[in-house]
Amino acid sequence: MAAINHAFAAVTTTQTTTSASYADVSGAAIASGSFTAGKKYLICVTAVGGFGDNVALGEVAVVHGSTVFAESQDTMSISPFFKTYSWFTVWTAVSSEGIKVQFRCSGGITLTLDTITVLAINLTDDLVENTDWFFAEDSSDDSLTTTPLAGGSITFTPATASHDWLVMTHSQIDITSSSILPISRISRSGEASSSLPECRTERRNAFNFSGFGLSRVFTLGNASNTFAEQSSAASTAHTRLHSKIFALNLNKFSDHSFAYTEADVGLSATDYATALQTLGITPAVQSDVWIGAYWGWDSQATGREGESRIQVDNVDQPAGQTTANRQLKAGTDATDEDPINHSTLVAAMTAAAHTVDLDGSADSTTSTPSGQHRTLWAVTMELAAGGAPSPDRIPKPHISKWAVQRAASW
Repeated sequence: MAAINHAFAAVTTTQTTTSASYADVSGAAIASGSFTAGKKYLICVTAVGGFGDNVALGEVAVVHGSTVFAESQDTMSISPFFKTYSWFTVWTAVSSEGIKVQFRCSGGITLTLDTITVLAINLTDDLVENTDWFFAEDSSDDSLTTTPLAGGSITFTPATASHDWLVMTHSQIDITSSSILPISRISRSGEASSSLPECRTERRNAFNFSGFGLSRVFTLGNASNTFAEQSSAASTAHTRLHSKIFALNLNKFSDHSFAYTEADVGLSATDYATALQTLGITPAVQSDVWIGAYWGWDSQATGREGESRIQVDNVDQPAGQTTANRQLKAGTDATDEDPINHSTLVAAMTAAAHTVDLDGSADSTTSTPSGQHRTLWAVTMELAAGGAPSPDRIPKPHISKWAVQRAASW
């Protein structure tokens, strides 16, 4: 077996800025040397962020070289609350360009980020586009109504039945009203029909971009399936600026595991005491393991705060989540079902049984806050046996690169 070419960076110390211009987030970058021009890479970025004002704008974006991915721009939440930032794309690498995270904040207000992860996976060398993975995006500006409107959409028939496919969507919505819910969901049709997970959350002001990320693993038959990101609004409002979708056959890798529970579970008022989801994974050989999670934070009350973390064998991944104890609340009232996303990579996970947990809680059990559409998945970067690497990869040794800044004392 061989590992797929990948690179990872994690920043677990608090990063702040008061700059009105985009500034680099220290350590949240993958250098150009990790990319080969012309090849395609899955780029996934997550963070937790918040700022301290109801008028100023705090914003996060991802940059290739010196160019901002416009659809990656997302306005952060208002302190003392935080929200999770989640964005992905498939990027065709450009010579001498790397990937980095930047942030800015108007009005001299401080924007805070932590638990920042940047992952890049080479899709070209060992996987086949439109066979092992699919990607589509829609950059048209779409006015939203109560009728779900498809954006990025893919249709495919898996070559092998009963394989597990990771499906991720992202939409960027220009908020035009702070009192009308924008909604995003993963729609499936063809072999089977579903419209979950779905998130909906009012934003605190009407002059920002908002990114909505969703993920779920589906076990597919040898039949046609159509997946799409669909956006709508509780009434006519908002403009979707960008929509994208990505699907990856997890059976192309040596080992993977996933768990999905649609039903709500009540959240404990004790920090991280509710097991939102759990899974076990046993790598066949020591391997880096990519772990991701999504759940809907159904607050059921105005001002309710929530917490979320990933642990592997009862240790935070990335480090510092429990100590930081960031209070999550992107929306404004009891109707909100906020999207909570995690992505991380565990370096050199041993060839033994491991337990991965997605934990959550709320600041109070009043009104019965809950977690819904609870998704957790883990996949080794070691490829399944029998893969045929591309000719230009055969003479090259695999190099797995990652950079981690350890959590500071709080």
